[in-house]
Amino acid sequence: MRFNWTFDDRRQQLRSPAGTVVSVREIAQMLADRRDCRYDFMGEWSGWKMRRQFLIPPFSGRNGPKLTPANARLFLAWVKEPARLDALDRMQADKPRLYLVR
Repeated sequence: MRFNWTFDDRRQQLRSPAGTVVSVREIAQMLADRRDCRYDFMGEWSGWKMRRQFLIPPFSGRNGPKLTPANARLFLAWVKEPARLDALDRMQADKPRLYLVR
């Protein structure tokens, strides 16, 4: 099967058989975004962006908060901290408690 795409050299655009127009600039931008790891998520993650190694929440500017792999590890350790402390408390509960008597 052969598809008949046409190219308008003056406008620098490709036209699909269905009539969809894609400019060479859009293709170049898509390739540059992919190369530089720039993604704008859709659906439930709409508004979130990925720029290089940074996950950027919605409505935060260039200097706003970003989630990096290092931050994610620290956050995960912080979230697990209460569970670790609870486990330590349970381990210490088996030991007799010592009191200072004066």
